[in-house]
Amino acid sequence: MNIKWKELWDANPDIFSVSGWEECPEEVRKGWHLPSQFDYFSAGDISFRVGIIAAQGVYREEDFLLGGILWGGHLGNGSRTLIYYVAKEFSPVFLGAVSQIGGMLFARTVFWREKLTPNLYVLSEKDYDKGFFRLDTGELHPGWEHWQRELNPVAWNHLMVINRYFESLAKRRVRAVSEKNKITYCWGNIQIAEFKKKGNKFELSTKVKWTRNKNIASKFLKLGWVDFSGNLNDEFCRAINGILELLENMEINGSLDSRELLDLKIIYDREFIPQYFGKYLEVPWYPRDFSDLIESRQLYFFQRDQSIRIIKPILEKPSLKIVQTLLVFSAFENYAKHHQGFPGYSQLEWNRKIFLFCEADYMEELRLCQSWLKQPDKYPLMIMPKEWRTEGFKGVKDNFIAFGIDA
Repeated sequence: MNIKWKELWDANPDIFSVSGWEECPEEVRKGWHLPSQFDYFSAGDISFRVGIIAAQGVYREEDFLLGGILWGGHLGNGSRTLIYYVAKEFSPVFLGAVSQIGGMLFARTVFWREKLTPNLYVLSEKDYDKGFFRLDTGELHPGWEHWQRELNPVAWNHLMVINRYFESLAKRRVRAVSEKNKITYCWGNIQIAEFKKKGNKFELSTKVKWTRNKNIASKFLKLGWVDFSGNLNDEFCRAINGILELLENMEINGSLDSRELLDLKIIYDREFIPQYFGKYLEVPWYPRDFSDLIESRQLYFFQRDQSIRIIKPILEKPSLKIVQTLLVFSAFENYAKHHQGFPGYSQLEWNRKIFLFCEADYMEELRLCQSWLKQPDKYPLMIMPKEWRTEGFKGVKDNFIAFGIDA
């Protein structure tokens, strides 16, 4: 169905602060890399620009939010700009993210109802707080007592043998992550082995999804078991050692993916991170409704004293990552309004900030993003040192204090 948006705007002049709307030509939209699934309109003068981004049907919130911000940035070019988001539905999380936009760019939301009169309705910020978003935290990470209940005595004893083996590899940065029906053993965030429950029994195997090299995968894909002597079979242990040696060599020679390397630097840093953020925490739950934004490879959680601190690295697409951060911030803030503590850690409080770690190349774009945030202090920026891949976060302390980590 083709909506005649301009006729709708012209028929409702009291809804918008200006009139004389013009649609953004397709070639301009492509040139500015605006999400193509939405429609864009503009009006106003040089001193005050106004834009509309309209969604006809269901949309991805991060695309819609980003489209409006990009549209506003191009329209305003440094001058004060207002963006209207027009859609049939808005979630409380989306409304919360929109409410964080301020400064040179600010935004409003407009409900559109095709068959109702009036068919446009502007939401005020008071309306934003009326909605309730239930952050579905899904399953919490089970503890060892869960596994003792789930497994028969023999399987439980075997799991203890397996776990002691992997605990002996902690100095090589291996850790266990417990889930509902399995335990994964990780090097950074790379899964190297998996203990999987099958009925009252289990299956132990190495994990080789981290490599696309078929020869490497074939060499290291092995099953594990506890033999009659009460130890893990040698073939499995040799495979784990081989995997670790290969990954460690990849780290040394610089062939490890930047994201996987940053996982190691953040999770296992011994100086800067523990001093300013505290102890690393696993993501305490398995998100469902919000799993595309809140997941372990996008956020890092730490406990310092009785507070939760969150780090979000930005290694690519800074504008999109900022938009995702706004939505995550909104989700957690909405949760905090209706619950005690933090999801999965009811005894701890979130400090209401998300710390952004970025490389110097993205600093200018991120500073520009901060110019349209109502409260940029909620998103402190840290420039990672140029040598972070080899030196980690050495020498970064003085630089980071300036960004308000203790504010």
